[in-house]
Amino acid sequence: MISLVFFGSFQNYSTLTLQKLIDSQLFKINAVITTHPKPGNRGLITKTHTQIFCEQNNIPVYPLDNLDTIPPEIAKPDFIFVSGYGKYIPKPWLDFPKIMPINAHQSLLPNYAGRFPAQWAILKGETKTGATLIKMTESFTDKGEILAQSEIDILSEDTSETLYTKLYDLSASLFIETAPQIINNLVTPTSQTGTGFYARQITKEDGYVTNFDDLNKKIRALNPWPGVWTYVTDKKNQKLVLKILSINKNNQPENVLISGKKPTKWSEIKSYYSLIN
Repeated sequence: MISLVFFGSFQNYSTLTLQKLIDSQLFKINAVITTHPKPGNRGLITKTHTQIFCEQNNIPVYPLDNLDTIPPEIAKPDFIFVSGYGKYIPKPWLDFPKIMPINAHQSLLPNYAGRFPAQWAILKGETKTGATLIKMTESFTDKGEILAQSEIDILSEDTSETLYTKLYDLSASLFIETAPQIINNLVTPTSQTGTGFYARQITKEDGYVTNFDDLNKKIRALNPWPGVWTYVTDKKNQKLVLKILSINKNNQPENVLISGKKPTKWSEIKSYYSLIN
């Protein structure tokens, strides 16, 4: 079996990749590295989805606060495989595997490097995206040499959530296919050429709209976070936040949430509010 140290902490998507690698029966998981538990709602400490999965399945998991040292009990693996970890991995870890450290990125690099590739691909109206495996370097910019790529279509109904599910599944399949090829010297790493759109950090402001044009891309890309929202005024001229939860077949608001109120239909309340342009 191919030995592996897996890095992942991105919601349920990293776990999806890990599960598929385990199911392939190709890999021996020496350890899983995930991020340290942090405060969640009401101050409760929240473990990553990946940590919970590992604990439930007796997989050795290390929710590390920092990566300054490698726990001595972790056996040296053939590969390090990173799928949605999101933190800088220092050189001692990159030098740790016998063969190489590999990162799965959810775009067709060099296009859509950065932390939010699925959201930006939808916002930019792309019809195709994919997964890329790169040989990791000390740089934190997705600039490593390309080992393999695989392309998929972005469907008109895809959201960032459905697209990430497809891409993390694709990343796992690509690694299952590529790892034996690397071991048998059948893969030639290639440098990335050219530049593409940088999928920068999404902020709350990215969800702000001043009109109801082209809501489709925003809703698909930005729900559940940061959501799509705008300002409206009521009959008393109070300025309120209107969050658009879903749209109808005409790409106009359907279910909405006015700050301080319960979700409702926009068609039932729109006569009471005015959009602030």
